[in-house]
Order: sequence, then structure tokens, then C-alpha cells
Amino acid sequence: MDPGLCGYCRRYPRRGLGGRGRTADFCDHVWAVDEKGREVTCARLDEADQVVHAAYGSAFPGFDVAGLGRDISRALAEINPLRHSLTALGGRLDEEVAAARERAETAEQAREKAVAEAAAAEARAEAAESAAADAEERAGEAESRATEAERRAAADRQQAQQAHTDRIAALGKAEALGEQVHRLGQGAERAAERLEDLTAQVSARAGEAEAAHARARSLESDLRELSERHTNEVAHLRDRHEQALADLRARDEDARVQLRTEHDRRIAALRHEHETALTAVRHEVSELTSAQARDQATANEARATAASAGRDRDSVSGRLTELREGILTALAEQPADLPPRLRTLLDATRPGGAHT
Repeated sequence: MDPGLCGYCRRYPRRGLGGRGRTADFCDHVWAVDEKGREVTCARLDEADQVVHAAYGSAFPGFDVAGLGRDISRALAEINPLRHSLTALGGRLDEEVAAARERAETAEQAREKAVAEAAAAEARAEAAESAAADAEERAGEAESRATEAERRAAADRQQAQQAHTDRIAALGKAEALGEQVHRLGQGAERAAERLEDLTAQVSARAGEAEAAHARARSLESDLRELSERHTNEVAHLRDRHEQALADLRARDEDARVQLRTEHDRRIAALRHEHETALTAVRHEVSELTSAQARDQATANEARATAASAGRDRDSVSGRLTELREGILTALAEQPADLPPRLRTLLDATRPGGAHT
């Protein structure tokens, strides 16, 4: 026992010097104020205990204020850590929920990024389709030019055929004129000159026809070459477009599947972590709640004990007051039967005794 603490409650330090320069045995703590306005201190409580013990002996136990204080302090010491633990647990739960929300937002951002990449891939595919459409348009223009070349070649062939027909007609005319020359025998010189002129015209027409045939053959060759080149170019462009589109779709599908799988995996992991943490927290909260309920019950019992002790103290105080007043009255009167009256007062104020 600490010699510096109060000799009654064992909780507060002793006050300064008492009477005759000695250290007081009790503290200055005021526990209550009685009906007469006087302070109830440890010194008065100790004096009351001594009076009760002198009057009743060991039949009436003293009121252990120190024990009650220790019980209350012990209950508070057990409740306060639980309160701090609940506060820390609530903060931890808030942090876990905030972290889970942050991870969910990160996963949502990743999903939005994947959607944006898919949209970009679709845009690239549309651009490739547009390029293919442009290539087809250029191919159509090349076909138009080829058609125009064919039309010109046909016109040249028609012109060559016309020249050949004219040549045949001229030859027929020449033969007819020769027959006329031989048959008629007149104007041989003029017929010969005319024949030479016609022959020159026929030769010129024949040269033009040969040149037209040559141009037609050249145009046909160019047309075939242009058509083959155009066909090859269109087929190559179509193959490249289809291959690029297939590659883009395959990469896009792979990216979508991978992102969807990764997103589902992350969501499942986050959900599992959250459920595990929530289950652990609920279990811990349940245990802490049970412990708090037990501590609350202990505190309630301590309060009930303190209230009962207070009622007992009030009862004892009333009896002591009654005893003191009876003794003072008896001492003031000083009759001959003073000792029997004192015994009667003591018997009347004894616990369980009857008042006279």
C-alpha cells in the first residue's frame, strides 16, 4: 500500500499537515454533501465506520469505497480499449471500402480505355474500307479509260475496214476501167493516167489502212495490258484490304477478350478480397460487441452495487444521526436511568432492531 495515498479510499493523495504538525491520514476529496450541507469526506466516512464498528461490532461491515472505485476503474479500463478498438476498426473498414472503390474505379477506367481502343480499331477499319473504296473508284476510272480506248480502237478498225473496202472498190473500178480500155481502145493515155492516179490513191489508201491496222493492234495490246494490270491491281488491293480488315478484327477481338477476361478477373478478386475483409471485420465487430455487452453488464452490476452501497450508507447515516441525537438528548437530560436509555437507543438503532 502506498503510504502517500488516503488511508480510507486508497485513491487520492493525503492532504497536507494535520493537527500538531502531523501528516493527515485522509485526502480532501468530497464524495457528497449531506442534508445539512456538510461535505462527506474520507475522514467523516472513516469516523462513521469507527462509530458503527464500535456500536455494532463486526455484525455491520464497512462500506468499501476504495473497492467500488477500483471496480469502476477496472470496468472503465476494460471498456475504453474496446471503444478505441471499435473506432480503429471503423476507420480500417472505411479505408478498406475506399480502397475497394478505388480499385473498382481503376477497373472501370481500364474498361473505358479498352472500349476507346476498340472504337479506334473500328475507325481504322473504316479508314481501310474507305481506302478500298477509293481504290475501286480508281479502278472504275481505269475501266472507263479502257472502254474509251476500246471505242477508239473500234473506230480505227472501222476506218481500216472502210479503207480496205475502198481499196477493193478502187481495184474493181480499175479492173473495170482496164476492161473498158481494152474493150473500147479509146483514150488509152487518159485511161492510163487515170489508172495510175487510181493506183496511187489505192496505194495511199492501202498505207492508211495498214497504219490504222497497226494502231488498232497497238491499242488492243495496250488495252489488254492495261486491263490485266488493272485486274491485278484491283485483286491485290482487295486482298490487302481483306487481310488488313481480318487482322484488325482479329486483334480487336483478342484485345476485347483479353480485356474482358482481365476485367472479370480483377472484379472477382476485388469482390473476394472485399468479402473476406468484410467477413473478418464483421466477426471482429461481433466479438467486440459481445465483449462490450459483457463489460456493460459488469459496469451495470458495479453501478447497482454502488447504488445499493449508497442506499446502505444513507441508511447507516440516518441511524447514526438518530443515535447521535438520542445520545445528545440523554446526555443533556442526565436522568438516573441514563445507561438503560443508552442501551435502548443502541438497540433501537441496531440493524434489524425495532424503534421505541
